[in-house]
Amino acid sequence: MTALNPATDIPSNIDSLEKLAVWVGMSLSAINLTATALEAPGYSQRVAQSGIFYVEADNKHRALIRLSVVISPDHLASANNIWTYAQPLSDAQIPSSFKTAA
Repeated sequence: MTALNPATDIPSNIDSLEKLAVWVGMSLSAINLTATALEAPGYSQRVAQSGIFYVEADNKHRALIRLSVVISPDHLASANNIWTYAQPLSDAQIPSSFKTAA
């Protein structure tokens, strides 16, 4: 599991769920470059993918984030707080470059 100390690891300029989602996606993608998961018979994907793409149709750049996180089967006993059943992608550390606001 990648340890997280919200007080010291999340940059101070993250002040919305959207910024946090992009930060999480890019962080997990950066530290799990080669990790893959079998998602269907004969079909595997990287467990974390992120990138910035330009969409010509609306003239905007967009962060696209994809995560494939194992969820413990224990989640079936509870409909609440599903995220608490997320299993680790790896035990890699968050790079220091992701911990600063600049």
